[in-house]
Amino acid sequence: MKTISQAEKTDILLALAMAFEKNFAAGENREAVKSIREITEKSFEALNREDFESLKTRAELLDNLTPENREAWREIRLEKIRGRGRANRLDENVNPSQIVEILTREPHSVQQLILRNLPPDLSRRIALYLDLNFLPEDKKAKNESRINDEIVALVRQKFLSNFIGLEDVYEADELDKFSFDELENFIRHLGLREIAIACRGINSKETLAAFLNRFDEEDAREIAAYLTELDKIRPFWVAQADAIVRKSWNSDLPPAKVIKKIGFNLLAQVYILRDETKSVYAAQKLPVREVKNWQRLVRIGRKKYFSAGEEDRLRLDKRRRIIERLAVKFGQTGKL
Repeated sequence: MKTISQAEKTDILLALAMAFEKNFAAGENREAVKSIREITEKSFEALNREDFESLKTRAELLDNLTPENREAWREIRLEKIRGRGRANRLDENVNPSQIVEILTREPHSVQQLILRNLPPDLSRRIALYLDLNFLPEDKKAKNESRINDEIVALVRQKFLSNFIGLEDVYEADELDKFSFDELENFIRHLGLREIAIACRGINSKETLAAFLNRFDEEDAREIAAYLTELDKIRPFWVAQADAIVRKSWNSDLPPAKVIKKIGFNLLAQVYILRDETKSVYAAQKLPVREVKNWQRLVRIGRKKYFSAGEEDRLRLDKRRRIIERLAVKFGQTGKL
């Protein structure tokens, strides 16, 4: 339950209460209670006041749906409950390095079995990482003795249990729907944009030109483009961006990696209040080598947020909303 957001828990409780009421009414040969608010008041009055009020508010929204749409909502939610933790497909946005990491711990026979059941392009790519002599169209593999279907199913389920799918994410938004390539590109553009905001604090054209010369031609051009567009940024955000850039800058790191480091840190801030499922889904799109750092940044950001004063929390909330809006724009245009 720790991986489920409060909003999703509310929906799960309501869907289960609706299902129980329907079954009990049928068993007692009576009409089911039609108002979800009534079911809520009947089933959850022992809950604490905050959770009870949250359930009643959600119930009222569902009561405004047509009976057919309420039934459809209940069945969809129950289906999601039944399927939780039992992945039946490999999400297309899993970073290949994550699959490699899982398969390196498996014997050769299991590696071959999994690869034969992956999309050909993906299996070729992973076989190269694993240094396996494998071809999806390999006739020898096709002519090998057939493996028991039950064993195949068990291996498949064990492999899939390492990942989650988009359908497991509650109310997925544009950021959740990014592919791993799109997410990487979004991180880069977050870094470029933040550097451009920091550049608003540079008053000398010569100093600005010298700073931009540290970047390769394409990155410098994109920073300059953002700099031109961001002409109404408040001084507070310029100061914040300057602090992030200074903290992230390292003479031992190539500028391209500094850009990614800045964007990576900004993205992690968005996830401090997102539920664990969303964080895990984002993490499985990242290269394996970056996952621990991602988890660390989200954990630190969450701790910082809950220990912050009200004013700082409001600023962090605003930053998070800005990045979420940028994700929508990036999904539509490929630019921030």
